[in-house]
Amino acid sequence: MDAATRVELPADLTSRSFADYVAAQTPPLDLGLPAEDLWVATVLSHLGAFTERTALFALASVPPPGSGLQDAEGVLMRLRMSGIVADAGADGGRRLLRVPVLLAASLRRSAAAADSGSEASGLLSHLVPALVDHLETAEAIDAQVLADVLDLARRARHWDVLVRLADSVGLPMFLLAPQAACAAYGGLPPEAMTVEPDLALMARIAEDIIDLLGGDFDQQRLQEALIGETRTGRLRELCFFAVPDAPPPQVIVTEVGPATVLRDMSSLVAAGRHSEAADLGLSARIRPGAKRAQLIIRLVAAICAFHDGDIARARAILHDVEVQAAPRHVDGDYLVPAAVAWAALASAVAGDHERTDALLARLARTAPRPTLVDDVVRSPWRIATALRALDRLDLDLAADCLADVDRAPDGMGLRIWIPVIGRRLAVLAARTTADLIIANDDVAHDDLDDGAPSTTLPRLSRDLVSGSRSAVFTALGQLRWAEVELEQMSPDSAARVVAGVRVELVAGRSESAIAQVEAWFYHPLLTPTGRAELAAIRAAAQARLGRDAEALDEFRTTLGLTALVSSLLPLAWLPRTDRNRLLDLSAGDPAWEPVFRAFAETGRAQLLTRLREVGAVSVSEVSMPQLSKAEAHLLDLLATDRSIAQISAELHQVPGTVKNRLSALYRKFGVSGRAEAITRAGALGFLPP
Repeated sequence: MDAATRVELPADLTSRSFADYVAAQTPPLDLGLPAEDLWVATVLSHLGAFTERTALFALASVPPPGSGLQDAEGVLMRLRMSGIVADAGADGGRRLLRVPVLLAASLRRSAAAADSGSEASGLLSHLVPALVDHLETAEAIDAQVLADVLDLARRARHWDVLVRLADSVGLPMFLLAPQAACAAYGGLPPEAMTVEPDLALMARIAEDIIDLLGGDFDQQRLQEALIGETRTGRLRELCFFAVPDAPPPQVIVTEVGPATVLRDMSSLVAAGRHSEAADLGLSARIRPGAKRAQLIIRLVAAICAFHDGDIARARAILHDVEVQAAPRHVDGDYLVPAAVAWAALASAVAGDHERTDALLARLARTAPRPTLVDDVVRSPWRIATALRALDRLDLDLAADCLADVDRAPDGMGLRIWIPVIGRRLAVLAARTTADLIIANDDVAHDDLDDGAPSTTLPRLSRDLVSGSRSAVFTALGQLRWAEVELEQMSPDSAARVVAGVRVELVAGRSESAIAQVEAWFYHPLLTPTGRAELAAIRAAAQARLGRDAEALDEFRTTLGLTALVSSLLPLAWLPRTDRNRLLDLSAGDPAWEPVFRAFAETGRAQLLTRLREVGAVSVSEVSMPQLSKAEAHLLDLLATDRSIAQISAELHQVPGTVKNRLSALYRKFGVSGRAEAITRAGALGFLPP
């Protein structure tokens, strides 16, 4: 009490630091304890609040003096009866104990003074690593043990222990033990940073939080500060995902630090080598106790596999991450929600809508508020929500989700979805051709993610961009440009197959569309959603040929598949004229009942109204001339304003032959002159804009 009156600054009289100050002002205490009891009390004085199990574990971790500790439980009982160990309340059903703070400080000081501190130093050299091992292997993280280890490691200058804790517990330590974490990592001496460079990230975060909050570690303010400090763009600034100048390694064969692995993976991603980045993350050898760091690397590997288009692999890795991270999850952490959010997006892309909806519902229940590293959770979550909104033709919700992603400082490689979903919305919502063209132009600048060259875009991104452009060109009737975009897509892309068959329908080649549907319908490449779209195209083609009975039968199949995949898009992507005709043919048909049940929240009348209204400006049918390479070259020359004589010289043909070939070209386009031919060819996509 006398010491407290002499402290000039406000003091927390229950804090460890104030207790140490008091112990330094007072003579050592003579507790009259047997040597064995005094040694046990000294070991426990280095802990804060602890359970009996933790106390026994700590005592078993430190070699006792003399002949050894024969009855630890009995000694602990005697110390409790004498008040040397006191009750400290309960936490989650666990009964906590502690050595009273002033008494603990005196015991620690006496131990440190004995034999010039060697005894205390030896005690900590055994106690600290043992407690770290306990934290790394325990099913759940004990916040009090974590706080004790952080404090002891910092006091004993065990910088390697702070690195171990960063790898095994990570950012959630700032939620579990904020004061201890900030005290341990804040203001580290140059010696620590030299010996352990990987402490830089945690040190910077700790110092920024101290600056933001001072001594007020209110839980809400703390979480808000952590969210700001751990947004993805901020972590890039702190070198968490920095790309080194050196070329990335091909494979890691020895145990390395997690930060090194993440930087090397980031280098591979920057070079467009996403599959190799995923392989690197899965094969990297990380210290076994660094469980959290391992899971973070696996999460990044799953994201790389997703961008590479290997959706099945990504989903398997994400499930593994979620299962392993769940037992140690801390409210506000990002690891489990991120695994769930990316799994929802991967499921949506794979057409597994039932799984997508279940995962999105889980996110809404378990992660309603922002988390640490929130971009890695929120962006995939909102994109998955947008995709499911499109499936329900809820265009307003899809647009809102897209705006959220656009506002994110860093989309974890997902910003490419902004133009992709933007074009899908435009095709469904545009009221005039000009609306569709303007919407396409507005999102065109986002096609290259962060200005990256197209060669470094991952395979999935390239397919998405080309597919969305093709959809716009098909809706405008510029089928030649639609085909050019489809040629840029991966050969094994199911979306490419479906879009190609849709081009046949819009080109008026109904028999060809039917034949292609029959060739592809049962191909293993096709997803259930792809089959639903092909069935819809075949129904429309049959109706165009006047085969109403066959069209209605095929449309019944389409409705069944639409209900199965829980998506209205197979119907909505049909040209509006064909769609409305099929709706009229099937009016009142019982085949609609599964669809109405699948979309019960929309309502029958509203659902049918949406289906009749979307895609209002999409071209239903375009007469597409078939041009040889020679005719396409002649058309290109014609569009350059060359004269007949100049074209003749270019082709090494007499003017009469050129005129005859031009006449044949005009007939193919159904025009009578040069200007009309150029206009018509441009509208159909045979000439660049």
